[in-house]
Order: sequence, then C-alpha cells, then structure tokens
Amino acid sequence: MKKHLATIAAALALSGAAQAATGSPDYVLTVGLAHNGTPLATSTSIIRDSLGAVSPLLFESGQSIGYGVCTKLANGIKLDSHQKFVGRRLQVDTKNSVGGSFDLVVSAADTSLSGVTKTGPADCVSEVVNTTGLDVHDVAVHLNAGESTTVRLGDPHYTLMLKLVAE
Repeated sequence: MKKHLATIAAALALSGAAQAATGSPDYVLTVGLAHNGTPLATSTSIIRDSLGAVSPLLFESGQSIGYGVCTKLANGIKLDSHQKFVGRRLQVDTKNSVGGSFDLVVSAADTSLSGVTKTGPADCVSEVVNTTGLDVHDVAVHLNAGESTTVRLGDPHYTLMLKLVAE
C-alpha cells in the first residue's frame, strides 16, 4: 500500500511541476489616472491569473449618497431608494481574453457633490443628486500584453494610462 501511495504522490508532483512549467503567465494591469498632468490615482492588479481566473480592477475613494425617487401609479405612489457614488472611482472589467489579447471595459469618476435638489409635484417629490466632474462609463479598450495605451475619457483634462504585462 505504501508503495502505491508513494507512486501516486510522485506522479502528482511531476504532473504539478509540468503544469507549472507550461501554465500561462499572470497578466498584470497597471492604471494611472491624472488630471491636468497631476497623478490622482495609480493601481496594479492581476486581471487574469495563470489558471485563467479573471478579476476586475477596482479602486474607489468617496461616499454613496442616498436619494429617493417617487413614481405616480394609477392607485397611489411608489417610492424607491437609490445610491449615487460621489468621489474618485476607477473600474476595469475584462469582457474577453484570448492568450495575451484583452477586451476591457473602463469606467472612471472624479466627482464632487454640488447639492441634492427636489423635483416633482408636492404629492410625489423625488430627489436628484447633483455632481460635477468626470463620470464616464463603459469605454471599450483593446490591449495586448506588453502594450500601453492612453484611454480617452471625453474630458481633455483627464488622462488614463493602461499598461498590460505578462509575468
């Protein structure tokens, strides 16, 4: 029995070593958000590991502001509670990856609260969270390992740099 267990253990060790030697690398994404050339935030994250698991890159600094939305119905009103993020946030999701080629989706925010206003009739008042600054969603980016790119965010004051490497 011991002889069989030793054989199985040796086979598993060799299999693990062979898999490690032929496994794909970790793909590491580095991001840098700047405003008028001044760095605001940088981060580095593994977006696909050597086993093929994909993870988003997300960092945020700010707060969620709660607000209510009222909708008139035929037989009354409906009140819904919502949240709006205010502050700095950057999210990069991987939509597709083959080998060292990645299709990414980027969302970026650098906002500040300018107030909460009320709107609607007296019997069904809703709130609106007003913000100023950058708030961009779902920008498509294609990036290959070993490449860097600057992502256009629609505001010339902001630059977002992405760099993808295989490690």
